[in-house]
Amino acid sequence: MIAKNRSGWILHEFIDITENQITEYSNVTGAYAIVKVGDKYLIGYNNWRKQWEFPAGGIEAGETARQAAYRELFEETHQKNLELEFKGLCRVTDFHGTQKYQAVFLGEKDALAPFKYADGDEMSKVYLWNLSEDIGYVDEVDVAIVKMLG
Repeated sequence: MIAKNRSGWILHEFIDITENQITEYSNVTGAYAIVKVGDKYLIGYNNWRKQWEFPAGGIEAGETARQAAYRELFEETHQKNLELEFKGLCRVTDFHGTQKYQAVFLGEKDALAPFKYADGDEMSKVYLWNLSEDIGYVDEVDVAIVKMLG
């Protein structure tokens, strides 16, 4: 076990594969869109879970992991117009004990696009975080995934 969050999700391993190899894994259910600006990372405050977390979410029917990463990034943080690079898969266990895989994508920007909260947004604010500053509770699984990216 690499990390466990307060919701009971466990990060077991990072799997270094190519994006074309995703289809070799069953139960790839989600995608992360990690964005780096200088030496900091884009993080959002999740209104529903009352915690800081990196943009991520489930892969919808008919959607690829890459499409899900871009969609989640825009829906959660209003960021777009950047190239995401596939970095690998994370093997996790959810709070029900179900093993799943999460695709991880990384992109870089020179600056963030404006974020303005709208009713119904999952994230109420975004922040550029250095991975060590005390900003309140940050999902431990998310932090471990970002740190594995180097």
